[in-house]
Amino acid sequence: FRFLTGRGRVGRRFAPRFWETESSLGRERVLMMLVCKKWHVAKRIADQVRSKTDIPAVEYIFNEAGGLPPMGGIETTLEKRNRHRRAIMRMLFDYHKSDKLLICLDPAAFDLMQDFVSDKAVTRILEVECSFSDDYLLGHARRVGLAGDRTPQEVIDRLLPTIRYDLRFESDRMRDARFPVFLQMRETESPESNAVALAQFLEIGQENAEQIARTDHLFAD
Repeated sequence: FRFLTGRGRVGRRFAPRFWETESSLGRERVLMMLVCKKWHVAKRIADQVRSKTDIPAVEYIFNEAGGLPPMGGIETTLEKRNRHRRAIMRMLFDYHKSDKLLICLDPAAFDLMQDFVSDKAVTRILEVECSFSDDYLLGHARRVGLAGDRTPQEVIDRLLPTIRYDLRFESDRMRDARFPVFLQMRETESPESNAVALAQFLEIGQENAEQIARTDHLFAD
C-alpha cells in the first residue's frame, strides 16, 4: 500500500497510458503532409496516391470526424485527436504496417506541421495552391459562419478581400517557416510541372507522378 501511495504522489501509481509512452513517430518513418485549403482537391490526390502507389493516405482526420480505426478512445473526438496527435500518427503507421504515410492537412493547421516537423521522423510538406474565385470565397464564408443568405452585399464586398488575405497569410506563413522539405503544386502550372513536385514529395517515378497530376478535373470545384 505504501509503495502504491508513494508512487501516486509522484504520478507513477499506475503504468503510463499507451499513448503517453510514445512521444515520437519513429526515426525511420516518413510522414508526408499534403496541405490544401480546398479539401476536395487534396482528397482527390490522396485517392490517386492510394490507387497508384503503396503509400497509405488518410484525409482530414484532425478536422473531420471518422476516418480512423478504433484506437482505444483517443480517436473519438477532434479535441482528443489534436491532443494526442503524435500517438494517433504512430498508431496509423502501425495500423497500415508501413513506414510511409500521407496525411491531408488544412493550411490553418500550422501548429500540427511544426510539431510533426520537429519529430525525429522524416517529414515532407507539399502545398497544393489553388485559385479562389469570389463565388468560392463566399461559399467558404457561409460554411464557416461568416456570412449567411441574408448578409448585405456591401458587407460581402468588405468580407471577401479579408478572407482572401487570410488565405494568403496561411500560405506565406508556411513558406516563411523554412521547413526542411517544402514543395508546391499550383493549379496554374502544367501537369508536367506539378508532377515534378509530386515525384519528390512521394518519392515515386516521374511517369507515375504525371498520372496523378493529370487526374481529370483535379482542381475543379
